[in-house]
Amino acid sequence: MTERASRVIDFRELGSDFRWIDVKTFELKKSRGNLDTLAALIANPWYDDDYASPSGALPTPSPGVHGPYRLDAITPNSFEEVSTRACSAAMTAWADQLGPLPTAFAARYSYVVQSLLLDSRFVYRLRDLGPAALHGRNDHLGALGFLEFVIASKSSKKVALLVASDD
Repeated sequence: MTERASRVIDFRELGSDFRWIDVKTFELKKSRGNLDTLAALIANPWYDDDYASPSGALPTPSPGVHGPYRLDAITPNSFEEVSTRACSAAMTAWADQLGPLPTAFAARYSYVVQSLLLDSRFVYRLRDLGPAALHGRNDHLGALGFLEFVIASKSSKKVALLVASDD
């Protein structure tokens, strides 16, 4: 699996809102089953991201964390398959939790999410792994929630990692 692109939708443009949506896209070198795809993603150096600082041009040396969790606590079984509708609803609820967003901004983030879901072969959501899986080094991450979805494309070997949180 090769990392191809990264895009961040930053809610800071709305004022003192510290939420963001990070979308990393990957390309599979060969077709894989769902759990094998998740395992390849977890093993990719770009998945090892604390989200405490912006992603650079290259992955940082392995801190062994992913968001609020220790990387070694995340396995393919840490994910649950969900519908595109459930993913869309969770993202909308997360984005609207502080009140309605300006129409143009909501349309922009919604377009990104919906374009990933439109061509999905599968959607998996990272479960809440509980306090034992937390690494405890960035307790400021995710005060308003930490959402993660893995979305595989039907028409290509593209896999998207969709993470929404705040710092």
